[in-house]
Amino acid sequence: MRVLIATDFSPHAEDAVKIVKRLALPFGSTVRLLHAIEPFADVATLNPVAITAFTDAAVTQVKSELDRAAVTLRAPERVVETVTVLGRVADAIVAEAESSKADLIVVGSRGRNALKSTLLGSVSAEVVDRAPCPVIIARGPAFRKVILADDGSETAAAGARFLAVSPALSDVAVHVVSVVDAPFPSMLIGSDAATGAYAAVQAYYDALPALRETTAKIARERAGALVAAALNATSEVREGNAADELIAAAAEARADCIVIGTHGRTGLTRLFLGSVARAILFKAPCSVLIVPGVKAGSRLRERVLAASN
Repeated sequence: MRVLIATDFSPHAEDAVKIVKRLALPFGSTVRLLHAIEPFADVATLNPVAITAFTDAAVTQVKSELDRAAVTLRAPERVVETVTVLGRVADAIVAEAESSKADLIVVGSRGRNALKSTLLGSVSAEVVDRAPCPVIIARGPAFRKVILADDGSETAAAGARFLAVSPALSDVAVHVVSVVDAPFPSMLIGSDAATGAYAAVQAYYDALPALRETTAKIARERAGALVAAALNATSEVREGNAADELIAAAAEARADCIVIGTHGRTGLTRLFLGSVARAILFKAPCSVLIVPGVKAGSRLRERVLAASN
């Protein structure tokens, strides 16, 4: 398995390192620690000699910091490499993930408040949007108990597929949460408003039992499939706003991460506009694993199958 950790040496980035350290990475895995040096704008006004001196000093310091972080990650079953690049941070992370054919990117989060105010322009959000593989936004050091969001769609199934094929997550406990998210119908306005409103309300309550059963089946079958894939999985059905209920489930279970699948064609560009994924990225009290559907585990799955043959 190939894991890329992007670090700025902050406490949040340290969580990313600790998560990877505790993953059950299979023998022969490669972990790459990346730091991108993005020069201050003022540097551009310096003379070439000053720019060279600044760059050399920065690279020397960064390599020293990366080496210290690498020591904590080294183990017999994995190779740990360090990479220092000059340039825009998000561009560097995505380019490195593509060139190294990473199966997973792990980056630190600046926390809920900072993330909420800067999400659309943040490094982590841009990486999620452009990444060629799943991305963990780290908000804590552990990764043992996860909430898997599942509404029965192919998009939601992406997260489950990645959990099932990733050897590093084989000892993770998965709690599948499906939410009955059926807003109460708005009242109709017009001469027959009362009659229309009554019909709408009646139709709503008539539909709820079937919707609850369908949602329960989704959660139950997903958990069963994960158990068949040798994972420890349970399921639960909740009712209400999907994002709020998933976040509440994570808080109640003291989960380390919420796993969400995305379309995988345009990243989260469209989903950032009022989506469940957007709300979870804003508010989740734990790490968030974003799995792009089209690419979810495809390259990793091929390597796992090849290794087993």
